[in-house]
Amino acid sequence: MIVPGVHLKKVFQAIKTDSNGSEDQSVLCLAACVDADSVCASQLLLNLFNREGLHFSLIPVACYEEVREHCAPLSNAQEVKTVLLLNCGATEDVRSLCNLPSNVRIVIVDHHRPVWHGHNNDDDMDTLVLVDDDDPVPKSAVPVYDQQLDNEVAQSDDSASESDNSDIDDLVDSDGEEERGGKGGERGRKRKRGHNGDGSPRTCGPAARAETAAARRRRAEEVDSYYSDRNGYGKPSSLLLHTLCHELQHDDNFHIWCAIVALTEQLLFQQISKQQYNTWRDVIAHHVAMHQDGDQLDLVQEGSLLSMPRHKVQVEACEDLRLTLLRYWTIEDSLRYTCYVAARLQTWRQKGLDNLRSLLTYMCIPLKHASTAYKGLREVYNGQLRSQLPRFAPQHMLAWDSLHFNSFRLQYKHEELGASDMVFAILGLLTEGEPGDPDSQRTAFNNAQSALHVQRNLHIVERGVELAKQMCQDVVHECGLMITAGKVKGGRSADYRWVNVSDSNAQTNLRFRHPTVLKYMALFLRDATSCRYSSNDARRPMVVAGAPDERGLCCLVSVHAKHIAGNRLQNNPFARPFIETASALNIVPLKSAFENATYHIRKEDVTAFLGKLQDVVADYRAAAQQAQAAQA
Repeated sequence: MIVPGVHLKKVFQAIKTDSNGSEDQSVLCLAACVDADSVCASQLLLNLFNREGLHFSLIPVACYEEVREHCAPLSNAQEVKTVLLLNCGATEDVRSLCNLPSNVRIVIVDHHRPVWHGHNNDDDMDTLVLVDDDDPVPKSAVPVYDQQLDNEVAQSDDSASESDNSDIDDLVDSDGEEERGGKGGERGRKRKRGHNGDGSPRTCGPAARAETAAARRRRAEEVDSYYSDRNGYGKPSSLLLHTLCHELQHDDNFHIWCAIVALTEQLLFQQISKQQYNTWRDVIAHHVAMHQDGDQLDLVQEGSLLSMPRHKVQVEACEDLRLTLLRYWTIEDSLRYTCYVAARLQTWRQKGLDNLRSLLTYMCIPLKHASTAYKGLREVYNGQLRSQLPRFAPQHMLAWDSLHFNSFRLQYKHEELGASDMVFAILGLLTEGEPGDPDSQRTAFNNAQSALHVQRNLHIVERGVELAKQMCQDVVHECGLMITAGKVKGGRSADYRWVNVSDSNAQTNLRFRHPTVLKYMALFLRDATSCRYSSNDARRPMVVAGAPDERGLCCLVSVHAKHIAGNRLQNNPFARPFIETASALNIVPLKSAFENATYHIRKEDVTAFLGKLQDVVADYRAAAQQAQAAQA
């Protein structure tokens, strides 16, 4: 059942009831370990469980195979249990995948889309998927589950596949008559489905058969359209859980900060539009203002009109520059390794670096001070940067709208940490884990969780920042070399562009195995390659095949070409082509990711996969053109 956000409190009460009724009185929480939203959502949930006195166990997971492994002991459970899935489970039939009985309740809080339409079944009270009403893919957009009709569609597809691969003589023998072409096979399939269990034919006239066939066809088109157009990201799980904390009166600055970091991550990785970001940001800003008023009231009651206590963590709204880790870097390095600036100016080349320094000169920031640590910089140059960048950025092919955004910052003692800084620090810590090594990933996930508690673990934040800085440098330098060496395939008029990291020197960099780093890399390559062409429609989707890990598995990621304006889903067009390409080549993925636009295959299959993908995408383009022509 898909549960709207207004019923969050009821779902939580059901979890408490199940926990109290089980023998060990605990909840099993499985959290995806590849993004900041999972880190923030798990921390929100665990704080909530601690305050409510619920026992739990949290296990980071990287794929559905690990989910199935950790759920295996519950397959024979007799008591009532609850399994809570964070940022995993929405896109699949998890109960069948893990063979879980009905006495095990599954609660799914997942931002990956599309939600498997089988979850949209109001009769299923044992599998609860939380989807808020303001999600880009709300419950109303998910086809209602119809088991009988869906089974008939599946049987029709299976029958068509079997008919294509069978000999016509078999059809003649089974049906008792011989007909030419595909018509005989089609008639035979209809007769087989038209028998009752005892072998006697059903009384079904031509009109009824035509109506049934039309219903199956409409259902197939509805489901196919849904899975083709709804691949992307929904509302961050941390925002949903913060709403629950607020309803239970447990929200504080820390919980708000977790929601802010998760939302900022989706904006930085272009998983939501700026309009959608601003819509959700305004809601968070309201909560921030409420807590600020409460803190000031507490100070007045204590008889103090001074600043906040030095040990107090304060969150406030602000307008921030979209310059990567500016507070922890120099102005020059932050500009040089910000993806948008690096892609537009090509800062991995000397000419691009000269253009960057020209921008600094126009802003009256001496190069000596631009290469000084930002924290030690005189305030006058900070003011110069913020006041002059809107004026001179357009003269250097940079749009001011892409260089600033309304955000939040956290203040603790003398430290100031922006929301984007926190995102990169968490990602730096997460990518320290080795893909395929559960122990390493669990350690990285725990470190990322600890970093959220800035007042206790500022040293962990700083280590994450250093790791993130190295990641940004590696992406700009290595991707720049790939572009210069012609490793990026696909020209101006290609349907998409792609690169195989194994064909470059970057294959030795362990970071280029991690899905999050590969997404960041794909976004940079997409923008950097489009800047090489002067036409406005030069931007294309980007596919990146990562370096192989110890098991010989390569991670393939894809990013969409352009932003979709408004509060709408940023649809990724490669989810279906990835699946069809693997099916055509009989490639069985050995590792199933939680999102459809990420795929793991053996390194021996990468070249063939990328080659076949071109044909599949071309077929999709031809089909879309035919559909447009038919509508015209």
